[in-house]
Amino acid sequence: MQNIDIPLPTTLDNKTIETFIDAAIAQCGLGVTLRDTLKKYPGSIHWHLKLGRKSGILEVTLWPEQHRAWFSVQSGRRAPWIADEISRLDELIRLRLWVD
Repeated sequence: MQNIDIPLPTTLDNKTIETFIDAAIAQCGLGVTLRDTLKKYPGSIHWHLKLGRKSGILEVTLWPEQHRAWFSVQSGRRAPWIADEISRLDELIRLRLWVD
């Protein structure tokens, strides 16, 4: 599994960060196929994202307890579109987090 950290400013609360992540997902036109919490990270918000009907799943996790967020891609869920979408999402999330 590949993890890519999303740097978070300490000045923003976790609910605002969650809202910004949701907005970036919507702006990229990605579908949310799962929104839940991970047992390994209690209280986390975890998204599974897809691009239309294409294969592959991009995961995003926000763990408020540790004020941490990251993208992840499971080895069996890789697809060509994922790298581009990580870049787009990362840019949109950073713009919102560090400018607003």
